[in-house]
Amino acid sequence: MFRLGMPTLMEYHSLEENISLCKELGLDFIELNMDLPIFTPENLSAEELNRYRKEYQVDFTVHLPEEFNFTSFHPAVRRGHIERCKEAIVWASAANIKILNMHINNGIYFTMPDSKIWVNEKFENEFLSLFRESYQEILEFAVVQGVKICHENTRNFYLPFIKKGLEAIRDLNGFYLTWDVGHDAKCDFRETPIFEYLMEHIVHMHLHDFNEKGDHQELYTGMVPINDRLRLAEKNELSVVVEIKTSQALRNSVEKIKRK
Repeated sequence: MFRLGMPTLMEYHSLEENISLCKELGLDFIELNMDLPIFTPENLSAEELNRYRKEYQVDFTVHLPEEFNFTSFHPAVRRGHIERCKEAIVWASAANIKILNMHINNGIYFTMPDSKIWVNEKFENEFLSLFRESYQEILEFAVVQGVKICHENTRNFYLPFIKKGLEAIRDLNGFYLTWDVGHDAKCDFRETPIFEYLMEHIVHMHLHDFNEKGDHQELYTGMVPINDRLRLAEKNELSVVVEIKTSQALRNSVEKIKRK
């Protein structure tokens, strides 16, 4: 059986408001987005999170800051991001949070007259060396702390240098994936073969639709095969964030799931 959760919503100003909606919708957990300052270790202690869990019977996952760049060619930047990630891992572990979702930073690109060139692709050997070194350190630390780092696709898993990076760390203990099915649809499902290849590593899912308006749309309004993805989640016992980012569209989406 899979677990259903929700993202933290921009329209709300506190964790309590998010918890209220989570309980109203009968969901299992909330994904705390660390890009919002109210959901950082400095402003929300592990003790508070444990109290909320016990009082409201709601669980949590964490969305790590999107700015993290563990392959920066600047050692101080890279080290700072790794250390902040470790702080988040310790915080989550103390709060009995088991899943931390993470983006893989593509780096920057140069815009040419007729194309763009990724710096990490131009300097691929250096990138891959840093990729393996940094993620090995982070994943080993996470395993000791008892949490799972789940790497999310952001329409980048099909990029050659990112694919090689994933291949370079797939053998590491603690390597897990988040399948964001809306992002996958937005890039014409070019990431689907990667997830089929690495299926055993998927433990988390971000569920939203994609249509002419974009991604993060209400479920069953676009081209994502929602029922197929939910069947996969149930079969593999994934945790699933219904990643719709307004309360009304989230309500509508959860109601549709429950009717299916």
